[in-house]
Amino acid sequence: MSELKDMPVQKAVVVEVLGPVVFVCLLKDDTIMTEKTYACSIIKGKRFKAGKPVCGDVVTVQIHSEVVQGRDYQGVIEGIDERTSLVERLEPGGRRARSLVANLNTLVVVTSVCMPPLKPGLIDRYLVCAHHWGLEPLIVINKWELAEELDALYVQLYEALGYKCLKVSAKQGLGTDELKAILSRRRSAFLGHSGVGKSSIMNVLFPGVNLATGELSIQSHRGCHTTTASRLLAFEDGGFVIDTPGVREFGIVGIPSNELSACFPEFTPFAAQCRFQPCSHTHEPGCAVRAALDADELAQFRYQAYLKMLSEIKDLEDTKYL
Repeated sequence: MSELKDMPVQKAVVVEVLGPVVFVCLLKDDTIMTEKTYACSIIKGKRFKAGKPVCGDVVTVQIHSEVVQGRDYQGVIEGIDERTSLVERLEPGGRRARSLVANLNTLVVVTSVCMPPLKPGLIDRYLVCAHHWGLEPLIVINKWELAEELDALYVQLYEALGYKCLKVSAKQGLGTDELKAILSRRRSAFLGHSGVGKSSIMNVLFPGVNLATGELSIQSHRGCHTTTASRLLAFEDGGFVIDTPGVREFGIVGIPSNELSACFPEFTPFAAQCRFQPCSHTHEPGCAVRAALDADELAQFRYQAYLKMLSEIKDLEDTKYL
């Protein structure tokens, strides 16, 4: 390996990770310099406390133009700065957490109507994740030109809970200017089901990027995984959006069962009145949350989402995974 100790150390942001190659753009005065992207390696055997780099990570790099580890990399990752946030999910059918994106302040939950249909259960999982990591959630409903009465009802319910919902159409340009204005100074990521149109919206927000988009399966109304790796795109004013691969499942990880109810903000005023503290809101006598549910003061679909996630988390705790 070539000697690198005399090469300057610089700060950069990870914009994409493809196998062993970590692509970065340099940082200058907190601005992401998008004019050039550098392909970087990690020295063989080197381990970082934060784990492997992910999109959004701020890293220390040495940029060069020499062959490292037999490959034509342009730089070496020397370290990962402490993260302000980290979004993870449990891999389907597994017991291992997968880190997705880092250093966000906004989580954009992208869904759609009709094809594929709006899925409140999946939306709720993303919202729980946002609350747990202290991120501001934004619900974006794509393909709104196809919306039906039930879709509008769910939007009203989420807005009544205090969530910002934005109705957009990447195809028709509906709401995309407002979305860009909201996100332009934020550090955000798109998370959502396959086929909801995350990449199509990104193409509207960043003209000329031309991210691959796919068609839905006619039989299943499921989307194809056209995005296979997370990719960061930066606005000129310093904000960025990370487009992540679509998922059909989003396993909750890192949230203890006794903290889950706090991620449902509408439960909080009732939970404080429960006879037993803490209360799981499942079977305890004098549970104010279940009393509010019976009085139609809480949405049934939200409570059912809570029960499903609580059961999954308890299963993980029983196996001593969490």
